[in-house]
Amino acid sequence: MTTELLTRTFDGELELRSSNNGGDGRTVFGRAVPYGVPQYIYDGLTEEFVRGCFDHQLRAANRIRTAREHVQLGGTLIGAVRSLDDRNDGLWFEARVSRTPTGDETLELINDGALRQTSIGFRERPHGNKRTSNNVIQRTAADLFEIAFVMEGAYGEQAEIAGVRSARAIDPRVAAAHGCTCCNELAELRGAQRDVTAQRLTLPALPALPTLRKLS
Repeated sequence: MTTELLTRTFDGELELRSSNNGGDGRTVFGRAVPYGVPQYIYDGLTEEFVRGCFDHQLRAANRIRTAREHVQLGGTLIGAVRSLDDRNDGLWFEARVSRTPTGDETLELINDGALRQTSIGFRERPHGNKRTSNNVIQRTAADLFEIAFVMEGAYGEQAEIAGVRSARAIDPRVAAAHGCTCCNELAELRGAQRDVTAQRLTLPALPALPTLRKLS
């Protein structure tokens, strides 16, 4: 079991709530995590989040921060979550964006529809994973600590932030079993990234050592 930072990104609908619909112009509403959606992460890992996996945090939503990109990956803290709502189709959130330069910029991008994806930062919990007969890892319990607004996602149209839809990237083998529409673009991109990383880590061969002659 790992305690390292794990991130999963979703594309969908974000809503900026004004005073006319229960907000203050700085309140963002959307779906942070879809439930029951098998998602290809990389070779050997396809996962899905199960409803209730964040139930232990529903009463302490204010402890979860919001960010423009993930803070631990170079992003900026921009606010905090106000409430979490566990629904059949996923974990929904309401968050207030602080009045900072990055916060103001983020609100403008969301309002314009240019920024529409959410990414959660979470850690695994002991006994919080279950493997299905289709070799999918179900996240039955996890610790959510950050919701970030990001440019690129992994879960396609399954995360909702205000009426925008994108193509999903689901493991074809799992998608076929579940009747989903899928594509391989994300898998190909990640494969190319791994190839580039491997090339960068490959060191040139060391030169041969000179032959030593025995001193007379």
